[in-house]
Amino acid sequence: MNEFNRSWAQHASALVIVISKTTFAVPGATEETPALWHTFDTGSAWGHLALQASISGWHTHGMAGFDQELTRKELNIPEGYALHAAVAIGKLGDKATLAEYLQAREEPSPRRPLSELAAEGDFTL
Repeated sequence: MNEFNRSWAQHASALVIVISKTTFAVPGATEETPALWHTFDTGSAWGHLALQASISGWHTHGMAGFDQELTRKELNIPEGYALHAAVAIGKLGDKATLAEYLQAREEPSPRRPLSELAAEGDFTL
């Protein structure tokens, strides 16, 4: 974890590394081919993990700020697997235990209205 993420995620109940296999073999085949959708499937899995955790009374926080090379080495993750994120899972703690600059960030994140995120018709910027 980078210093920022470590400063608060060190107290999580679990730290999960989200990875995906970049190839697959179709049923009956022995040769692996690129799994072009592995990132899509992995994002869906992470989203469902976060949803189930919330339903179960837990909190999750996905983080990109971790050392991928060190993680791959320490967890013996072979080539052919992509590392996507680290996820802290736990119960909310007392924000007073956080550094002051982190306490100020402990507010609900503002969300953009759906009208800014979805559109009908051709793609436009």
